[in-house]
Amino acid sequence: MQIYKDVIALVLAGHGLIHLMGFLAYFPITELPMMPYKTAVLGGRLELGKGGMRLYAVLWLLSMIGFIAAAIGMLAGWSYLAPFLLISAIISLVACALDWKNAYMGVVLDVVVILAMLVIFGLQAQPGAFQPYPGAAGAVATAPVPENLPAPVERYLRLIYGDEIPVYTSAVMSGRGSLRFMGVSMPARLRFTHDVGQGYRHYIETTIFGLPLLKVNERYLDGAGRMELPFGVVENDPGVNSAANQGLWAEMLMYPASVVNDPRARWEAVNDSTAKLFVPYQDGEQEFTLRFDPATGLLTQYETLRYRDEKLGKLRWWGDVIYGMDAAGKPVVREFEVTWEDEGTPWLKAKIEQMVFNPDVSEYIRQKGE
Repeated sequence: MQIYKDVIALVLAGHGLIHLMGFLAYFPITELPMMPYKTAVLGGRLELGKGGMRLYAVLWLLSMIGFIAAAIGMLAGWSYLAPFLLISAIISLVACALDWKNAYMGVVLDVVVILAMLVIFGLQAQPGAFQPYPGAAGAVATAPVPENLPAPVERYLRLIYGDEIPVYTSAVMSGRGSLRFMGVSMPARLRFTHDVGQGYRHYIETTIFGLPLLKVNERYLDGAGRMELPFGVVENDPGVNSAANQGLWAEMLMYPASVVNDPRARWEAVNDSTAKLFVPYQDGEQEFTLRFDPATGLLTQYETLRYRDEKLGKLRWWGDVIYGMDAAGKPVVREFEVTWEDEGTPWLKAKIEQMVFNPDVSEYIRQKGE
């Protein structure tokens, strides 16, 4: 990634230095054969006079300063680089377009820069939230905290629920965040619908300027996964099915009573801040490692080996959990971030904005879209 930044910075600096020629030629300070002095632009159709040409030359000077500063900013990691570069490119576009015969290549580069900046600004705009889930929440029963849980698991449950934990049969989780696709991190909004312990439907929209760009319909029902992606459909693939089952149980950890209440889930103690979770899959089990903060007792991370693609097979995959407080002052999961080992940074970041428990999802989970 750094080499790309270096190359782009070099191009911007070079473009800026070329603008110095326009300033020197049209102020005028010196004679340049490739840019002979004149008092008219647009191929001689717009007469500016000597004073006007000096003002025009200042556009070239401002562009030079802007592009060189942008090159330095790219190397230095300035956070305000994008708007600064966009303004410089617009000024440059005006200067080069007025002298099209000599500077048409500058116009091309400026258009490329402006389009790139517009994409960057578009990818910074957050989408609106989904409409609230239309179905009504169902009644939620409670049950005692199960016995013989690993110590950090029991401590965690009592911390967030108390002595009685809710019994969930379905859940709809909606929120916004970001999703990295082909190396580009894009704003996203998402809705995950769960038939607890059995299957799910994911609907995700990535956006630009807050408008849908790519849509993902994904489901894991009746033990079979189906992913409808922008570039094709993957259905009932053994690796995808395995990864989908792990995804279901990982998402259920956002409302952990659902995992603990399932009699098929199995726990093993590791130490005071770590436990193993084994969840059912086909005729066997899949393993997660759960890590808890020794000071707060909160679950901070879950990890498993998860299938990604045919080339790489299974990789270490983990999620980090971020908390807020509910109306009663108890910790509640507000955000989660998911990372593949070979990438090192989260490819999905999600902020949970609505949770609906125990609605009837029997039809909704088999639909598409919001």
